Amino acid sequence: MKRTDERLNALYESKIFDMNFRGTSADLSSVKIYTNKNSVHVEKQISFDSEYKPITSLEYFAGSVLSSILLAFLERPNRGSVVEEIEGVLNLSLENPLSLVGVKGYEEEPRITKMTVTVFLYVDLEDKAFDDFCSGALARSPIYNTLKRSMSLEVLFKKLI
Repeated sequence: MKRTDERLNALYESKIFDMNFRGTSADLSSVKIYTNKNSVHVEKQISFDSEYKPITSLEYFAGSVLSSILLAFLERPNRGSVVEEIEGVLNLSLENPLSLVGVKGYEEEPRITKMTVTVFLYVDLEDKAFDDFCSGALARSPIYNTLKRSMSLEVLFKKLI
């Protein structure tokens, strides 16, 4: 029976990779998120104060989206060396931001309605090969593949010459 359990477990792990996170708030004003090896301290979901320096939840989220897309190009098996230079820019639109600061009359749920990511690449590929390379890399981003089904998420590719 143990052999059958190990086989089923190996089959499951070949299809699904489970991850766990834990969050705590000792002071009830900020949270600390623990991963398997690290932790992150987050004080706010978002800040509209231009002087506020810590990274907010929304910034972590946007950074995760952008880094996942860029890393999908760099981590492609046998293709990473094609990229000589890469840079990305992410723009997002947050709907109903005033409900986050408690403005009377604004109680609609805040949510990200649109994201646009522009990836600038310096690669030595012709147009068709460039398009295939970009779409193949993008298909390897789990964050992109998840979000594209739930929101407006556009990714543009610009070839640097």
